[in-house]
Amino acid sequence: METNPFLQLLLYTIPALVVFLVTYLSLRLYLQKEYRLKQIELKMAGIREARPVRFQAYERVALLLERIALNNILHRVRKTDMTVRDFQLAILSNIRSEFDHNVTQQVYVSIELWTAVKAAKEEVVSIVNRVASELPPQAPGIELSKRIFAHMIDTEDKTPTQRALDVLKREVMELY
Repeated sequence: METNPFLQLLLYTIPALVVFLVTYLSLRLYLQKEYRLKQIELKMAGIREARPVRFQAYERVALLLERIALNNILHRVRKTDMTVRDFQLAILSNIRSEFDHNVTQQVYVSIELWTAVKAAKEEVVSIVNRVASELPPQAPGIELSKRIFAHMIDTEDKTPTQRALDVLKREVMELY
């Protein structure tokens, strides 16, 4: 019995097409899975490499906040012969310098933390300016120190820098 050549062709090509489709789909799924795994591996490698840099940034931000904290900056900047105006300008210059020196750390920390750092800096500047405006510019600088410390005692709230440090600590704890 002789079969139709077209039918013979179909008998050979249909199984070949089925095998081809199964192989193609299997290979495609395998390659997609491998691609996703490679993406995850690259992302994890990036995270592992970035983590030390982020921790360094957190350390630098913590140091910035400690250096602009009123109780620290008043002792570090004051000289005995300064007037209120000189002392005020020295404090503000020091704060600006510290902030400018660390402004690049915002790249490595959250927007929330950097906003808290900026707010702390602005509030410290505001306190210094407000208290200094209550004193005669030529009064001894020690008077500005005394008034700022009195202001800090009167408010009894957390200092602006301490609030920012709390945000920083929460963020660092989330990394663990």
